[in-house]
Amino acid sequence: MTAKKASRRSKQAPDIDFEKAFLKGHRSYDTAVGDWWESQASNGAHRRAYREVALSIRKQLARRAGPKPLIVDYGCGSGHFLVELAALYPQARIVALDGSTRMLERARLRLAAAGMEAEEMDAKSGFASAGPRIRLVRTSLPNFSLPQGEADAVAFLFPNLTPAPADQPYYDRHGYKKRPDTTVARMLARFREMDPEDEIPTLTAEELYDGLMTDRVVSRHIRALLKRGAHWFKVDYANALREELSDLTNWRGLFTEGALEEEVKGERAEIYFKYLRNDFRRSQVILDVYHQTKDPTDKVGGYFISTFRAV
Repeated sequence: MTAKKASRRSKQAPDIDFEKAFLKGHRSYDTAVGDWWESQASNGAHRRAYREVALSIRKQLARRAGPKPLIVDYGCGSGHFLVELAALYPQARIVALDGSTRMLERARLRLAAAGMEAEEMDAKSGFASAGPRIRLVRTSLPNFSLPQGEADAVAFLFPNLTPAPADQPYYDRHGYKKRPDTTVARMLARFREMDPEDEIPTLTAEELYDGLMTDRVVSRHIRALLKRGAHWFKVDYANALREELSDLTNWRGLFTEGALEEEVKGERAEIYFKYLRNDFRRSQVILDVYHQTKDPTDKVGGYFISTFRAV
């Protein structure tokens, strides 16, 4: 449900081997990958998507959050969505998190060009009640030392956080080896779709397991940032509504998001979120995935906005 990784090179970015580049973790966005992402995020399809997502978040939070909510833009990149959110939600305090120095500098300049001041801050000051309306915080993600239980909402758009090999012990300590989560993940990775065309043929069960557990640690961190009852808005590349996907695809997705309520052969994973709703939009943002995989099936689709409540 997140962008797929592949070693084949993109036609749009012929000098990038994405699989090799992502081995640098968040530092990959300080390289040519960051330049590629900036060119993608600046196009018309992405600009429309960022505005639609910001409008959706404002509409949903108006009914649930206080008058001046604290919103975290998780992995803010070069700030395209951040500008839309700040413009549409002027009463919100926004903490923008990213691990790339280059991306955060681009975000600061983009905000300044839009007439919005943002201050680069450390993590503790960034989450303080007093201070500037928009705060830019450079940090690796996930980072469980960030202030917890402070945010009224988290927005995580087009997730593609790939840990560097050196990051694995950190993931291990923060849920990667948590039982019975690992038991459920092993089963979900071994299960196969009834229709073989729905399965990801290039991934082994072990690779599927690694992806499930890695994404789950990120969701665990997002839950840690949020107040109980607060909301997470997750924007994924997709080709249909969640409800139109196979049961196994949905189980895998909900597991990574900490929202799988069903037992899997008598085992139940820990629940962090309640899944609330899903909205699908057709969009050429799906080509981000195609540029990395070169799979023609990744040319069709768009994105969906999934809404969760922290439990």
